[in-house]
Amino acid sequence: MRELDKNDRTMLEESKKNLSGLDLSGANLEGIDLSSGNLSSTNFKEANLKNSNFVSALLDAADFTKTDLDYADFRRANLFKAIFFQARLSKANFQEANLMGANLSSADLIGADLSRCKLVEANIIGSNLTGANLKAAKLTGRFQREGYFSRGATLARSTLKGADISESDCHGADIADADLREVNLSNANLVEADLRGSNLAGANLTGAKLSEANLRKTTLTGADFNGTSLLETKLTGVDLSQTLNLAPQEVTLAIIDKKTRIPDYLEIIWISDETFECKARSPDSIK
Repeated sequence: MRELDKNDRTMLEESKKNLSGLDLSGANLEGIDLSSGNLSSTNFKEANLKNSNFVSALLDAADFTKTDLDYADFRRANLFKAIFFQARLSKANFQEANLMGANLSSADLIGADLSRCKLVEANIIGSNLTGANLKAAKLTGRFQREGYFSRGATLARSTLKGADISESDCHGADIADADLREVNLSNANLVEADLRGSNLAGANLTGAKLSEANLRKTTLTGADFNGTSLLETKLTGVDLSQTLNLAPQEVTLAIIDKKTRIPDYLEIIWISDETFECKARSPDSIK
């Protein structure tokens, strides 16, 4: 098997059930069909795999570092701890794929489809997911043998402008210092998520669960909080003045301080230095 010509597409397709551990680095295999193949631990570094078919393939620990995978199809593929560092994955399809523990850092995922895929403990630091679809994706941590629940996926410093992350499970995810402008987070589970320093201007947070999430130093201009849960959400020092549909009862349950700015349609009544009540202002009192 290891004597195969790495650029011989026909032979590789015929042998795809047993390509585990093969060195295909630098190969020109655009459009190859490796669906349902066994390619675990295969080295694809810097290869041309644009438009390739990996549907339902076994790709655990495969290395796609700096590989061109634009428009590649990974639906239902197993990619446990696969490496996509600096890979080109524009418009790639990962629907229902298993990317648990995968390294997708610094990757180009513009317009990629990651809906309903498993991204538990995935590393997506510094990647470009502009317009990507992560609807109903799982970006949580997991229980360890010792009973410890690990942190969720890491998307720190990533660009997710206009991405669809609705109905996703981001419990404990690290999304700090990210570009989340105009992102759709409706009905997402963001419990204990770290969103510090992220730009959420124009974000859709309707129905999202933000209990115990950290939103310190975030930008929230035009963000929609209709039906959002804010139990013990960390909002100290945050400017909420330009947010939409912020419910007074949810603000009362959040963690704020006297530096937190609230919209004109709400009023904060401080009972002590640490306790407060939030009420809606009457329309006549809003200038």
